[in-house]
Amino acid sequence: MTESQFEQLFKEHFTSLSNVAYAVVKDHDQAKDIAQQVFIKFWDKRDSVNIDDNIKAYLKRAIVNTSLNHIEKVKKLKLEDDFKTLQLIDSDSSEAREKNIVEAEKAIKIAVANLPDKCQTVFSLSRYEGMTNQEISDYLEVSIKAVEKHISRALRELREKLKPYMNLISIIILFEVGLYCFNLFMI
Repeated sequence: MTESQFEQLFKEHFTSLSNVAYAVVKDHDQAKDIAQQVFIKFWDKRDSVNIDDNIKAYLKRAIVNTSLNHIEKVKKLKLEDDFKTLQLIDSDSSEAREKNIVEAEKAIKIAVANLPDKCQTVFSLSRYEGMTNQEISDYLEVSIKAVEKHISRALRELREKLKPYMNLISIIILFEVGLYCFNLFMI
């Protein structure tokens, strides 16, 4: 393939291949970068790649594969960042960690206590006592729909009231899950 043929191929297919990459990665700049990467790789391998039939299909497959690899790389980097955050939390004094846990638990208890009485009862039976909706319905002598309504309302109100604490709660949960998994691997 000559340089002018490659240039023509690039001009013909760059936009459509960028659009294919965008459909996968959902980022216009990344999509264009991926399309450029694929064309660069293709140019570097032009002598060893044998594509007699359908060069467009080859490039599209290369775009999809490179886009998927990009997503995996981004996920891996995010996971590494999350792990570093957990390590930072772990490196904090256990006193500070305990304070954060107590603060989050206190906020949860206050939010649950501020729910309407029936809503609070149904939520507590569901989440703290582990009862099923049917068991709660039978116990309180209300319909299952009423139980579902109360649980939905409780979750909606708790999400709203605990919004300022969500990062802290998420970090605590991640930390606890991380410790649990670490302990599993150490056994």
